[in-house]
Order: sequence, then C-alpha cells, then structure tokens
Amino acid sequence: MNDLLAIQYAKRFIQRRDVKAVQFQNGDYYPDSSLNNLNQHAPLGFQMQHLEKHLEGTATYGHYLLDAESNCRMFAFDLDLEKTGTWVPMINDDGSISPVDCNPREEWSNRASLARPWIKYQMGMLARKLINTIQTELNIPCAAAYSGSKGIHVYGFTGPMPAQQVRAAALFALEATDDWELFKGQHFFKHKLRDPEMGYPNFSLETFPKQDSLDGKDLGNLMRLPMGRNLKSSDPCFFLDLNSPIGVLAPHPDPVRLLESGDPYTS
Repeated sequence: MNDLLAIQYAKRFIQRRDVKAVQFQNGDYYPDSSLNNLNQHAPLGFQMQHLEKHLEGTATYGHYLLDAESNCRMFAFDLDLEKTGTWVPMINDDGSISPVDCNPREEWSNRASLARPWIKYQMGMLARKLINTIQTELNIPCAAAYSGSKGIHVYGFTGPMPAQQVRAAALFALEATDDWELFKGQHFFKHKLRDPEMGYPNFSLETFPKQDSLDGKDLGNLMRLPMGRNLKSSDPCFFLDLNSPIGVLAPHPDPVRLLESGDPYTS
C-alpha cells in the first residue's frame, strides 16, 4: 500500500521537490544534501522511494511548503498542547465542575493520567470543528492527523496556488470558526473561550504556510510529513478516522482512499 500512498503524498503535500528535510533523533530537521564534485553540499530532493521510506518508518522527512516560485499546495493548522492548562475531572455530586490545573503535555505523555480521556475528546472535537469549517467554507479536500507527539494537524488541500492565496484561504477558514484569536506574531492563535469545560485553553494553534512568498529566503518553513515515525515520540502517527467516537483517536482504515477522496469521513 505504501507505493499508492506515496503517490497521494506527492499529489497532496509535496510542492517543493528539489529539496527535503531529514529529522534527526533529537527531533531537529536539516536539509538533506550530499557533497558534489566541488566538495559543496548539494540538496537532495524527493523521489518516490523517499516517501515510501517515510511511510515505512525507516526515515523521517519534512517538506518545505513553498517552492522556488512561492507556490504552495496545502495549508495546515497545527494544534499543540500547552505546558500550562486545566483539565475537567468527573462532575461533582451537585452537578458542578472542578477544573484541575495541570501541564497538558505531561499529562498526555503519561498514559496512566486521568486527564488523557478529556484531552482525547478535545482533540477529536477540534479536528471535527476545523474540518467541518474547511468543508463548508472552502469546499476543498482535507484531512486530519495525529502528529505522534503533542497534538493534531488539520490539512486543507488547495492544489498548487500562490502561497499568498493559500494563506488567505487558511485565515479565512480560521476566522469563519469565530473561535480563535491571534496571540503571538502572525501565526499563533489561542481559543477565545478560556473556560476549560466549553473552550480549549489547553491548545495553541499555528498556521502554515507562514510566508506569502519566500521573499529572498532560501527554503521557508517546513512540516513533518504525516504518518511514519516522529522521532521525538514513541507514539504512532496516523490520519484520524472521524467516523470513530469523538473521544477515540483511531487511525483511518484506508489512508489511500482518504487522500484520494479528500473526505475525512470516508471509510
């Protein structure tokens, strides 16, 4: 199946093909290169074998979203757990809620934590809310994935377009939710409703791509390709099956069909 999935990756994710990033064991990424005849580092681009290696988990690659002409073929919402936040325990006998202060990232990494079911539920809800907005407002193919570390990615597949238009589409969809407000720079958002029961104070949202154009930059920002292995975590990485219960982060049974259709609710 990996060969068919690699074809869909090339179609949905890879706009810049002449260079790729390699993830190292410490989690950092560096452009993949080799020494040429002049003893200079020459970039190594994507070939189908690299996408297959990523899917097999024998190598982990990131892709630079903008090509040399500042075109892009997708946007993404990267939702990560914060280091400070709250979780909502069982309802009290009188029906009230008693939020508990916690470090959501630490709670998530501890499989015995009582906070994990609530965090899973919130991840599932956020994925569906953003996917539904993309489908309703933009009517483009989309998908959601667990990053294998501390959050989820929601993708909107625009097809090859100028990055400025792709970024505008992402911000339009995010504004249409009426749920998120900018809190740092031009790319980091927090949920407007800070109530731990009704809102999502445990998460921050980062938008990609971050540039309208490379504008003198060599490569711009990158994202790790979905699935494969995230070397910062032992958790599996997978596309989400949105037909599963909201509080269950289940792998999509057919990621090839998911990317072909662009409908996360397909089975």
